[in-house]
Amino acid sequence: MENSIVSGIQKLRTGTQAKDYIAILIRRRWIIILSLLSVVASTVFFVMRIPDIYESFSIVVIEQQNVVINQAMNMGGSGRSIDFYQGILKSRTFLEMVLDSIGIDTFKVQFPRMDRDGAVTYIEKSLSLRNTEYASFMQLNVRAKTAELAYTIVSAGTEIFRRRCSEVETEESRRAAVEIDNQLKIVRTKLEEAEHDYQTYKEKRGNISEGTTPALKTLQDAYATNLAQLGLKEADLNAEHKQLAQLEATITPSESGRSPEFLKLRTRLRELEQEKLRLENLGIQLAGASTVDREIEEVERQLLQYKQEKGTAAAMVDARTVKQWQDLRKSVLNKEEDLDLFKRRLESYKKAIESYKQSNPDILAQSLELLRLQRSREIYENVYNVLLQKSEEERMRSASNVAGIKVVDEARLPKQPIPKNETRYYLFGILLGLVLGLGLAFMLEFNDTTIKSNEDVERYLGLPILGTIPHIVHNKKDGIEIRRRSSKSKKQMSVLQYPRQLLSFSGDDSVITESYRSLRTNLSFVSPDRPLHTAILTSAGPGEGKSLTTANLSMAYAQMGKRVLLVDTDLRRPVLHHLFEVKREPGFTDLFIENPDYNSVIRESVRPNLSLITAGIFTPNPAELLASQKMAQHIEYFKKHYDIVFFDTPPVFAVTDATLLGTKVDGVLIVIKAHHTDKEIAIRAVSAMTKVGVKVWGVVLNDINLTHRYASYGYYKYYYHYYKSKTD
Repeated sequence: MENSIVSGIQKLRTGTQAKDYIAILIRRRWIIILSLLSVVASTVFFVMRIPDIYESFSIVVIEQQNVVINQAMNMGGSGRSIDFYQGILKSRTFLEMVLDSIGIDTFKVQFPRMDRDGAVTYIEKSLSLRNTEYASFMQLNVRAKTAELAYTIVSAGTEIFRRRCSEVETEESRRAAVEIDNQLKIVRTKLEEAEHDYQTYKEKRGNISEGTTPALKTLQDAYATNLAQLGLKEADLNAEHKQLAQLEATITPSESGRSPEFLKLRTRLRELEQEKLRLENLGIQLAGASTVDREIEEVERQLLQYKQEKGTAAAMVDARTVKQWQDLRKSVLNKEEDLDLFKRRLESYKKAIESYKQSNPDILAQSLELLRLQRSREIYENVYNVLLQKSEEERMRSASNVAGIKVVDEARLPKQPIPKNETRYYLFGILLGLVLGLGLAFMLEFNDTTIKSNEDVERYLGLPILGTIPHIVHNKKDGIEIRRRSSKSKKQMSVLQYPRQLLSFSGDDSVITESYRSLRTNLSFVSPDRPLHTAILTSAGPGEGKSLTTANLSMAYAQMGKRVLLVDTDLRRPVLHHLFEVKREPGFTDLFIENPDYNSVIRESVRPNLSLITAGIFTPNPAELLASQKMAQHIEYFKKHYDIVFFDTPPVFAVTDATLLGTKVDGVLIVIKAHHTDKEIAIRAVSAMTKVGVKVWGVVLNDINLTHRYASYGYYKYYYHYYKSKTD
């Protein structure tokens, strides 16, 4: 259950992110559309300015050698890559030959100021050579401004290209043959010198081969043969030693149980057997049971006795095992004797080889010199044979008239220019326009530091949202023209167009009136234990719509039957008297005379239960009036005679009026215009008020966009219309 809830929340967040991106696209749609239209228009203009290009081409094939000659030379074809022919095509000689064939006047018809170098460059850029899908076939292309020029260049170029390839190939074969002949002469001379040196040295030094003479070679071969046999005999002897050790482990005590007496007996047994073998090798025949044999038998009996003294029947040794032990000992002794003989023989061969080398110290150097002369002779001989073969191949190639170019398809006069691929350009332009538009839209959006949504208010200001006011559409003809002295020059006048959109809450159930009713309800619950009597509506900066919001909120309270007083304390740029179409004087500033007359200042508006105090005459020190003790007295008077009092004050960031008055009322409500108020200004405004102890209830987010369902607050409008019903 918990996993499903988490999954649902994650999906909801993902959907919200997609909705926000869609809202950005809708909000910045004109930037995207203008970017798209500008790029598409530029693309259309570019496509219309592309000049017509005509293309003409011819097909040529590389002529192959005679089949018999190819087989004799082990060649499968011409062996030329397209780079060889590209080099001829782009060579200065070929291009000038084409120009001389066509004539400079042909180019001056289309390009009056073109000189010879310009014509050569034009021919080079227009000509191209391509491989076709068939081997040995190539396509010579020309693209030019007119069909006649393209046809003329490709016709002349094809013929000159064919002739030039043949000339280059013939000249190359001739030069190759001459160069090979020159190399043959040099190599022949060196080969003769190497042959003479080899024979002379060989006759002088005798029969020396690979660092040895026949006598020394015999000794070395014998030494190598005995050395190889010695390795085999050592391996065989080691194997029998292991076998003998395994057999003795079964008939004699283990290594840990062998006493010194046992070891002495085993040593004595080996000495006796060696003595018997020595006598036999000397030819002495021992008849019957000799003294040596009897001693051997006695020592064997004593050795076996050590195993039998264990006291178990399993320790007894049978006669066959004893016989195998005796035979294996005799075999080991014979092989050890034979191995000693081989080692002595090998040592004698080694001494003989060393003695021969000492008596002939230069034998190795002489052999190496002979081998060097032999290799030098073989190298020059191989080089000479290769050059001789190449020389014959070049003669056969020249005789076969190879590497010719044959025209397969003649060039034709093009009838229409090549396609411009307008669709490709248009698609690219549309894609580029969309990418630029989207990039610019998102760049402006992410660089926009204004407050746009409830989330921004909560994230940056840490204040609750008490109300969201939709954008009020008004007719400019019905708006208010406020004329004020310009801030730049006292002589000039500035005209401010201000909307006069005071709502009638009686019988009006539009989205806008419902948003003010919602604000009224939320404001009522700000302080449930202590009734709300005085409140300030201000903003962080100018142009946020605080005055219109204050007026409509006052009428929303009046519509409930509350006695509401609306006081214009924006003494620098008052607006309320324009909204209610009354005179500015007398007003709020007239209350600060000696004995103020409240009845002359407070006016009843056309709305029931709503009274109004305008700004009054201009005063140079508004902040001092708001901070005075009389201001506190006026507030107490208003609280006694009215249920709720709203004060319209200047922006917080501009002057300190709102901050001064905020310390004397129940609380402050900040109006922020969506996509207008910079977050830094809003943060500083809230910080300025909270530092002096002003109680900030929350924020009214003004002028939000409800024109699209996927905008930030589109669902507000959607659900409002869903629940709205004329016939319940």
